[in-house]
Amino acid sequence: MDNFVVSARKYRPATFDTVVGQAHITTTLKNAILTNHLAQAFLFCGPRGVGKTTCARILAKTINCQNLGKSEAVEPCDHCDSCVSFNQNASFNIHELDAASNNSVEDIRNLIDQVRYPPQSGQYKIYIIDEVHMLSQAAFNAFLKTLEEPPSYAIFILATTEKHKILPTILSRCQLFDFNRIQPRDIADHLASIAQKEGIQTEYEALELIAQKADGGLRDALSMFDLNVTFSEDRILRYKEVLENLHILDYDYYFRLTDLLLAGNLPQSMLLFDEILRKGFDGHQFIVGLSEHFRNLLVCKDVATIQLLQVTESIQQKYLQQATEAPLSFLLSALSVGAQCDLNYKSAKNQRLHVEVCLMKLANLPNVLDIHAVPVLSSHSEPRNPEQAEKKKDSSADRDALATNREPVALPSHTSEPTNGYHPQPNGNGTAKPLPERSPVIAEIPKPVGSKLRTTSNLVSVERPVATMADAVATALAEAPEMIKVDKPFTFEELQTVWQTYARMRDQQDGSRTEQVMLNREFRLEGTMIHIALDNSLQANLLNDLRQDLLTYLRRELQNSQIQLTDTIALQETRKMIYTPQDKFNYLAEKNPALLELKRTLGLDVDY
Repeated sequence: MDNFVVSARKYRPATFDTVVGQAHITTTLKNAILTNHLAQAFLFCGPRGVGKTTCARILAKTINCQNLGKSEAVEPCDHCDSCVSFNQNASFNIHELDAASNNSVEDIRNLIDQVRYPPQSGQYKIYIIDEVHMLSQAAFNAFLKTLEEPPSYAIFILATTEKHKILPTILSRCQLFDFNRIQPRDIADHLASIAQKEGIQTEYEALELIAQKADGGLRDALSMFDLNVTFSEDRILRYKEVLENLHILDYDYYFRLTDLLLAGNLPQSMLLFDEILRKGFDGHQFIVGLSEHFRNLLVCKDVATIQLLQVTESIQQKYLQQATEAPLSFLLSALSVGAQCDLNYKSAKNQRLHVEVCLMKLANLPNVLDIHAVPVLSSHSEPRNPEQAEKKKDSSADRDALATNREPVALPSHTSEPTNGYHPQPNGNGTAKPLPERSPVIAEIPKPVGSKLRTTSNLVSVERPVATMADAVATALAEAPEMIKVDKPFTFEELQTVWQTYARMRDQQDGSRTEQVMLNREFRLEGTMIHIALDNSLQANLLNDLRQDLLTYLRRELQNSQIQLTDTIALQETRKMIYTPQDKFNYLAEKNPALLELKRTLGLDVDY
């Protein structure tokens, strides 16, 4: 029985033309070889499994090919001595170094020693250093000089998945190539060609599922391909089997759940989530997939962004259909709720309940947004339903009637019939239908925030129709200047009386001892600004808690809305305690300076 070779090794690209999804890299390298503009050092960057090391090997093999100039194609011949030795892993001109396990200064010094010797056969000596970001700081510094001024026959090809970990001095000496994640369609086509060579029947949807799971890495896709081929007994890759084997939640669950959420059907949504959990799927994986589903629906809202949807044709049609049924406001709110659930999932004690609460919020979104009551408009913003158009026409006529009606109308009292303003009723002939006869009443206008209207005098008679309460307030301000409240001046004695009254009220309400000490501190008055000095931060915190209540009481009792209160913490003079003999001598010397003269004359010292 032959030894099994995984597809990632068996079908590893051997020429630039067979590299998948990196046309911008391979074209540049082929042109550099063709025009003999090869850099002294290359740095290949990108995620795992996208072809960095493969392109490095192809480049090394190609530039040492002895028959390279005999054809227009910039590809190795696979027949010369250099190509044959490379294919057999016996080339003396191409050296590979794994920087993850050879990252010390000594390893780099051994590499530098090898660079000194020119190639025995061929034109170049190529050094491929994989995972170069794993080199130590000292190894990078030892490598700098050789990398900047290598011999004419030496070429360095560095490969890394984490470019940000490489020193800027190394980056500046290399020609950078950024490898992209491979598109799912390119991966699926490559897997289809391999399946055809291996005699494996496949459903293209299954290959696309593998490509999406690989997340842009061809090596991961080939590994999953081998796994599913082994799983299949009849060497046929089916969508359902791949879905089960890779443990991927089917798109159908998300489509069904979104329909239930749009209908506000919470019980069925909870049961569907329970079914997903019983199949062994993680709640976090579910909520991440649901958020991605909402994102895909949002992408389908605009023709220009549909290309961002990387799914099969059949799934794309389902997304387009459901996107027409899901309002934009629902999708934006659902994305916000899903992101919050994803963010707090790890810290939740009961993670299942955490996701279920998220589903409750999502199922209630149609009621909050009232998406069923919002008419679906066309591109010209006209109602699709003729009845809605007729209602819109009637409401427009009502507004015209209101504008032409000049008869005095009294606002009903808000205590008997709550209303938000005057709403004329159409009587069928386009004019406003008069309200039932009743005695005119006085409408009480609520006092707006920051207004200076007296709370006891917020009454104004209305002799013309007012559409909104804001208009009523404006009318009251314009027609009743005597209602404007004027701040009254007050004296320091009046302030003290009111302040002491408030302190007694707080004491009767079981105020703390510290609070009473704070309220009985001395204060001074400058205009309408009250300055009070406190002893410590504890009193300051108590004052902050009482500040709004105290100011409200003072402003009301003194009838002045300009009163303000500021506080400062008085600096406490700290007294130094006497502990040591030196402290005792200094204390006595302050009282009797003759002790210093005595000490200096007799040459005495303090006994410790």
